[in-house]
Amino acid sequence: MTTNLNMTAETKAPLITDYQRDEQAEKHLAENPRKTVLLLLQGVVDKGNLAKVCHQSSALVEKGFHLGRMTTILDALRDRLSMTEHTPIAYDLEELYHYADKAIQEAVFEKDTFYLDSAIEILTELRDAWLEMMHQTGELGDHA
Repeated sequence: MTTNLNMTAETKAPLITDYQRDEQAEKHLAENPRKTVLLLLQGVVDKGNLAKVCHQSSALVEKGFHLGRMTTILDALRDRLSMTEHTPIAYDLEELYHYADKAIQEAVFEKDTFYLDSAIEILTELRDAWLEMMHQTGELGDHA
């Protein structure tokens, strides 16, 4: 019995396709840093909710993956802070990101979801406030 181990591009699984960069979308985000922050905040909340679902279904490896992504996104948010004497809110945001990050670290080993819920709550409130600010300044229309 012989098997053919040569796979062609046509037999490649649909989820194993090459990542395609969207240079136009990347340019748009680079030109709109507030929109980028909003997307990062949405992403960290989404990852938190996925981590919670994984925790509840005892999928602990997957939970750890999502918690790691949350930390990565928080790092990206921190990188966008402009820490100057003219931007005191940046220091407040840094403290909130730090608190959420510590809660995520605690969530790795917790039996319940107290710390994870705390991080999700803070990040959701930040996301909602950022979204509201963008609506009020006209940077987003009625559709986010």
